[in-house]
Amino acid sequence: MKQIKIEKTKITENKVKFQGSETKEMNYKDLIEQALDVVPQGGFTPKDIKERNRIQDALDKSTNVIALEDNDYDALEKIVNDSRWTLRDPELNAFLQNFADGIYKKEEKPAKKD
Repeated sequence: MKQIKIEKTKITENKVKFQGSETKEMNYKDLIEQALDVVPQGGFTPKDIKERNRIQDALDKSTNVIALEDNDYDALEKIVNDSRWTLRDPELNAFLQNFADGIYKKEEKPAKKD
């Protein structure tokens, strides 16, 4: 199980979607949803649709942390890394760099008992 903390950004909705509010700031959950909506070249395969819908279900259940099964995380990581974005904001770069650096792949190890 992988967990992604839902961090806030100063990226406004209209910069990413070319519509929406100039004041609504997006968070990591919003950015992931945006990546899920990017259509891969050639369109969505049935496998793409199933994977993205499982990830969306996890997003819908999340409040502060997105919890994903390992295979869903792997699919999300590929989606995020393959997505084309409409801006080059430093905060978007930080979000993308977390995936590139494998930040979310690191699982917390239970504390050792003495």
